Amino acid sequence: MDAESLVQIERIVTTAVSGAEGRLRKETETLGATLRQEFGEKAEEVKRHSGVLYEDVLHKLDLVVEGYQGLNQKIEKLEARMEHEFLETRALIQLSYRQLQQRVETLEQRVQIIEKHLGLSA
Repeated sequence: MDAESLVQIERIVTTAVSGAEGRLRKETETLGATLRQEFGEKAEEVKRHSGVLYEDVLHKLDLVVEGYQGLNQKIEKLEARMEHEFLETRALIQLSYRQLQQRVETLEQRVQIIEKHLGLSA
């Protein structure tokens, strides 16, 4: 092979390599842009999905808070009712105790009168 053929082959190879390098660079840039776009779309989708999940968690938390408040109100009402019933029961017991005390005192007085009448008292 002569020098001129070698120069022509070298030119052909250089042109082919330059063309392939350009095409490869263009394809790499296109692939990079496509990947950036797809990644951006996926990131937006993840953000939307996360937002939906966040809103769902907030909604469920609101339901828990409402339930807690409802239970707290029921407990407060029950406490108030029980306190009222305890006071009523205490008052009834005290009244019954006073009535029993009066009956015992009355019976003791009658026993003393009977004992005096029978001459049994000292």
